[in-house]
Amino acid sequence: MNPGAANATSRVPPDLVTLGILRGAYGLQGWIHVQPYSGEAEVLRATRRWWLLRPEADGSSGDPTAALQVTELRTQGAGLVAKWRGCEDPEAAQALKGWRIAVSRSDFPRLPQGQFYWVDLIGALVVNRSGLQLGVVRALRNNGAHDLLEVERESASAATRPLLIPMVEAYVDGVDLAARRIRVDWDAQW
Repeated sequence: MNPGAANATSRVPPDLVTLGILRGAYGLQGWIHVQPYSGEAEVLRATRRWWLLRPEADGSSGDPTAALQVTELRTQGAGLVAKWRGCEDPEAAQALKGWRIAVSRSDFPRLPQGQFYWVDLIGALVVNRSGLQLGVVRALRNNGAHDLLEVERESASAATRPLLIPMVEAYVDGVDLAARRIRVDWDAQW
């Protein structure tokens, strides 16, 4: 399959979020294994317009090449298998191994009050109850029990290790996505 044949004329949204990687053919009808970056894969399950991104290892910038209209999707083991128009045989599916899948942030399902997508917290300023700016969220992690904000410290004299703040009610006082600010009950020395 020529990846661009899926829908090369679609305008690439500016808010693509990479959510998984293709792991190879599944079966004889053009299905492909998808390894989601999130265990729940809620966005991939809820949306049917995905974007195909070139593997970064091939020397490209990973630019989007095609919009995909997913026609079928189901759970297979720890991942998913997907089928879309234009991918009709195992050779075409296998040729996409290593390519990444992205979805426009504007296509993400709406979340209940008080829940957030990780991508929306990246870059937010973290401030403690004393008004001290602790730093900026650079990543999120999951330690098995809960999510952790990985905060790059503001102070140049602070330890080089990031702060890891549990994303639980006991420590997070509030999240203001519009202001890109997270209020926490956390000390800079912890």
